[in-house]
Amino acid sequence: MKRVINKLFNRFGLEIQRKHRFAHVFENKPINAQDDDFNWETYNDHYRQELRDIQKTHTLKLNPGEYSFENDKLVKIKDVLPLHPNHRLLYETIFLLKPLKVIEIGCGGGDHLFNLNLLIPKIEIAGYDRSTEQLNLVLERSPNLKGKILELDITMPFSSKLPLVDLVYTQAVIMHIKTGNGHLVALSNLFKLASKQVVLMENWTSHPFLDDVKFLFEQGMLPWKQLYFYFRRAPELQNKPHLMVASSEPLFFEPLNSYSQLVDSM
Repeated sequence: MKRVINKLFNRFGLEIQRKHRFAHVFENKPINAQDDDFNWETYNDHYRQELRDIQKTHTLKLNPGEYSFENDKLVKIKDVLPLHPNHRLLYETIFLLKPLKVIEIGCGGGDHLFNLNLLIPKIEIAGYDRSTEQLNLVLERSPNLKGKILELDITMPFSSKLPLVDLVYTQAVIMHIKTGNGHLVALSNLFKLASKQVVLMENWTSHPFLDDVKFLFEQGMLPWKQLYFYFRRAPELQNKPHLMVASSEPLFFEPLNSYSQLVDSM
């Protein structure tokens, strides 16, 4: 862990209420890693099959000139399979927020990092994943990402030696963390890594994400002084909300006032 933290550092130069949320801490119950949706030791096989399925209908890795930003929209230029609506919305949102440094948590096969590097090359990108096999897959698919990816379990206690960036995002990651309070630790760590925005593209029924983030903020478990919530819609998916943005400053997106705005869209 010390070696990993040193690498990360070099990359970028309480009273508890609702104790039932922290049952395994107060009751000293052992944590069973199988409580998560996946056994992370074998997840790579499942993930590779997911990629094979998605690429039948959507482009996973872009080539130069296939997509371009026009009037703040990501538009397909060439006759290729479309990006998945969630992926397009994610890239467009990051483009609109104009971060200088970005971290992806749970970077999987690295395709989002590859695409962001192609679409917005001025952004300094990095990706973390807890699985060595997943990181090997990143280099297999995109060798140019070498040096931009590192092994890190986001459910571990936070280290002050980790870098601070403008924006941290996840794409279908926190929704799978079900062991104990692992997803709460992960959410807290996202906000400790980001100074401006945390962008979540998740299954909104897997956890009460809005309530959980508010709870962490109210208990002093997030470092931000202010917290604003927004959402963005995917026109390809009946204009339903498919992405949540938590920000330390006011934004121009649609405000997220009730979690039903997300859950009802599922």
